[in-house]
Amino acid sequence: DRDDLPRAAVPNRLLNLRLYHRFRGLETRAPELTAGWTAKQEALRGVKDRYRLRFHNALGAAVALHAEVRDPQCPWFQQAIRHLREADELFLSEAKRLHDTFVREYKPAQHPLVAQVRAEMVADLEGCEALCIAGGHVGVLRNRLSFFDLGTELVRRPLFAWSGGAMVLTDRVLLYHDNTAHGPGTSELLDHGFGLLQNVVFLPHAMERLDMENTVGLAVLAHRMAPRKLIALQNGAVYEDGRYTGTDGAAFRIQLDGSLLAETA
Repeated sequence: DRDDLPRAAVPNRLLNLRLYHRFRGLETRAPELTAGWTAKQEALRGVKDRYRLRFHNALGAAVALHAEVRDPQCPWFQQAIRHLREADELFLSEAKRLHDTFVREYKPAQHPLVAQVRAEMVADLEGCEALCIAGGHVGVLRNRLSFFDLGTELVRRPLFAWSGGAMVLTDRVLLYHDNTAHGPGTSELLDHGFGLLQNVVFLPHAMERLDMENTVGLAVLAHRMAPRKLIALQNGAVYEDGRYTGTDGAAFRIQLDGSLLAETA
């Protein structure tokens, strides 16, 4: 329900789809289905724990090697990057397996209550000229969109998305933060995104969340995500039809050497 900011910013009439609340309503009306979803999410958390154990060691090795030799062609550095990518791909594969198993066993799209709620949202969207996807908790946002199988609805009308809403439109969602309350964090994949945008990884508010002075860490992250472009987005950046517009200097590409290259129209 926290939609005061977009309502104040957009002159058009806005309709809140209330994804979160509609899911919560199913918890009491379809408890067996939502219990299966919760069990799947618990299994996914276990997979993430093993994923972190695997990539932390590889990440430390890649950072140490790059800091020592500063040569991306170093075979030991390339091997460390391969280990990071293998951990990422294995995690995504395991996540997809869990998602697919849930759909196969519970068939949420065929559940009458889910079908009813989804039909209501699709009907709401039919009266809308555009769809806006705000930020917030990107994991909850991605999961609710996926649960109600709204991916196909994202391409039926003009789409405006920002922050976490922009992240879920790519083919993979990366979580990142170098300035947590517990000290420097690590960058890890959340899950697959919806794949409307390919070959790009968005990092909203990167200047606040990443240590831009740590060129070694940025270089390792860029190599790990390659060949996808690693794009840092600040307020004022606009990405439309494959081009960056908006405020000059608000979008940066993190290059393979850890430097920043301004994306311009």
